[in-house]
Amino acid sequence: MLWQRPLPRWRSQVYQVRRWVTLVGGLLVLSAPSAETLDGQVDPPVKLTLQDDPAFQPKKYAKNVQEDPECNRDPLWGPFRQVLMAAEPENRIELAYEKTIEWGLENATIVDEQAKICIIGLITLQFLFARFLLLEVNSVESAAHSFRLMDSQTGALHPDLFDKASGYGKIWPITANEVDSLRRGILKSSVGGGSGGPDRRRRFKNAFGLHDGDWNEVWGSWRPQGKPVDTVGPKGFGAAQAGAPKPSFRVYVYDPDEHPALRKLARGAAFCKHNQWGMEVALHDWFLSCPCRTDNPDEADFFFVPHYTACLINHADTFTGCDTKQLCGPSTELFEQVLNNSRHYKRTDGGRDHLFVWGSGMGAEGAFASWRQWVPNAVFLMTETELWNPFDEVVLPSFSPHKDIVVPGRITIEDMISLGKLARPLEERDFLGHFIGWPRPPHSSVMSKESCKDASCALNVRSVLLALKGKDSEMHVDVDVPYMESFLGLTSSLFCFVPRGKSAWSSRFFQTYFAGCIPVLLNDRYEPPFGEIVDIPSSTIKWPMTEVPALVSYLRTLRDEQPEIVYELQRAGQELKCWYAWPSSWVEWSWIELNRSKFNSTCSAWHVKNAYVAVTRLLAAKATSSRHRFYYPGASPEVLERPGALPL
Repeated sequence: MLWQRPLPRWRSQVYQVRRWVTLVGGLLVLSAPSAETLDGQVDPPVKLTLQDDPAFQPKKYAKNVQEDPECNRDPLWGPFRQVLMAAEPENRIELAYEKTIEWGLENATIVDEQAKICIIGLITLQFLFARFLLLEVNSVESAAHSFRLMDSQTGALHPDLFDKASGYGKIWPITANEVDSLRRGILKSSVGGGSGGPDRRRRFKNAFGLHDGDWNEVWGSWRPQGKPVDTVGPKGFGAAQAGAPKPSFRVYVYDPDEHPALRKLARGAAFCKHNQWGMEVALHDWFLSCPCRTDNPDEADFFFVPHYTACLINHADTFTGCDTKQLCGPSTELFEQVLNNSRHYKRTDGGRDHLFVWGSGMGAEGAFASWRQWVPNAVFLMTETELWNPFDEVVLPSFSPHKDIVVPGRITIEDMISLGKLARPLEERDFLGHFIGWPRPPHSSVMSKESCKDASCALNVRSVLLALKGKDSEMHVDVDVPYMESFLGLTSSLFCFVPRGKSAWSSRFFQTYFAGCIPVLLNDRYEPPFGEIVDIPSSTIKWPMTEVPALVSYLRTLRDEQPEIVYELQRAGQELKCWYAWPSSWVEWSWIELNRSKFNSTCSAWHVKNAYVAVTRLLAAKATSSRHRFYYPGASPEVLERPGALPL
């Protein structure tokens, strides 16, 4: 048996490392997770509805992980786990490597089979190898290859479930925090070079597929609405190589390894990158691998505070007593701990140089109820511009137009590709309008929910739209339909209605562009993202939300009498849609789709025209000329941050 024979002198056998690097660079490409559960049974087709979006479904093998985390049911994995745990930490990589080769884990089919048998064991082997490739072989790109092989498995497990299954490192030598830490290390190491491994050439500049020459295209040629911006300047964004110009602004990223509270707020990146709030993870990944990142806080223009609270609070068991219907006390306390222990928080007034991402309709209130006392001037990158219906007591939005940036929700690469493939030419579309969704009354600060429950209340715009069901054959309208039928409705309609729901924003607005449908906003207080750099009115109709009957008549007239306007609206939407894409980084499984050029037909310039670039451009224009709250000749660092230290 593997663990009974003498182990090789690992680090002297360079050829084995070379062999592995070659494998992860080319042959080790996993298939997508199969339709089988971990007990080997094939799932029957499921008629999914909108509320059963596959992205929200619990993974079938979660039960297996809970019932047999030690994998003792398997005659090989169980004994191997015992040997692995008994080995000294420095010898575990040898065991992992030997097991990988002996079991043929460079074969995609075998890997898929082993995931069904012992997913935590498989993740552990992949983790140990990725860490070795990064820290000892100094092969950043190969480490990324190895890491993303386990992405689909780790992404299926909530971090709490992951830690329970691994026994917090006592059943398997791995924890959710260690996986997150390695992920951050790979992303940070991707900036400005690094070796692709023995006999391999480094193909990309950073983890988002940017080559050295791309930065000038990304940054140097841009001017908002054609006008120069003094804070940006004409120089390029700055490839991180010796002698290259530095970026126009610098971002310091808080490290969860240095802040225990952040380890609870920013955990489970692979799990939380899914769903519409995944941009909380995506932006963290971006700033870790961006040439604008600095490890020197004294030269930072902004301080990025990572957290994945939209995801973690939506899974109500993460923080005791927290869900999307109430403000979360435990997460609020964690944010306060982070800032209270930060050396950088008081550098500016009210956190003016701090960045937070809020990825759901809850805004900042849901996760950080006391933010107005702690960071009233911080820059929020957020999806929401208005109010979250379940929070009756919150009557002021978290969003401030003068300082904050609206960002899109995250749509998966697979969904963007699928919508594009299903999209029909305008002249072949069966429906004038499309809307699928539940009725939602307005926020209680606008009108009593009891007095605005149905279509008789014009402010309940969803109910007004749903009242069209069965009355107009040109309208594809329903409360709920099978998930794929919703996609077909988007791709078979000329106009797609985007009304207010539980809050102002909706991911359906961004889906419409990729479906080739023309979005019709029925939300008076919502402004779409990136209006500073893209011409949204050229591609979108925004209509008073209380005037739906007049809208239907207008759209029909537009289609019948001015079809050229309809074509132009759609064409403009196709031009700007990719600004609303969050492409995967190379530590994600879906990077394979990008690397195979499958996304190119949807967004040909995805690596330089995307939501990350838009956010970065808008942030740079907000950078202030001073990095300190106070300044005068001879001031010490203590004085710059604490007025109480003045030499009086």
